[in-house]
Amino acid sequence: MTLLDPTNPAEPTAAADPLDAAIGPHSIEIGPWQRRLVQFQRLAGGFMIIKGLTHWASLFGFGDGSTSRFQQLPVDAQVATVFFSVIDLVAGVALWLGSAWGAMLWLLTAAAQIAADVLVLELSGLNVLLTMIEVLLVAGYVVIRFMVHVEAGENEKR
Repeated sequence: MTLLDPTNPAEPTAAADPLDAAIGPHSIEIGPWQRRLVQFQRLAGGFMIIKGLTHWASLFGFGDGSTSRFQQLPVDAQVATVFFSVIDLVAGVALWLGSAWGAMLWLLTAAAQIAADVLVLELSGLNVLLTMIEVLLVAGYVVIRFMVHVEAGENEKR
């Protein structure tokens, strides 16, 4: 039988059976850089979701009044718009949820976006600004990820 703390009945006391200990976020110690990485991934995920929605907006003609602008684009620009409208949302949600494959998908998406900006000149304007912001976010991710690695190495030495 588990003893309950009278001040908080939901929390077992220290004398409780260790098998009854909580499993979840409160039972895991994470360092400050790891916490910053999680918050940064949420920020980057939100950015990618907004970026994906801007691609959907251009696909459906929001802002210019009709879809005729999208239909007048060359086929390669149409393909790039449809591709990034889907992949940016997938990468954004995966980053927001903190999955490891989300970060890898985001890095691949950023590389594909840079290639599309260079090869498909019709995707300039707002997309170039969004790509520059994304490159800065990727650089920030690399720095924070490195700091998490350093922090994990310091924790192993203890």
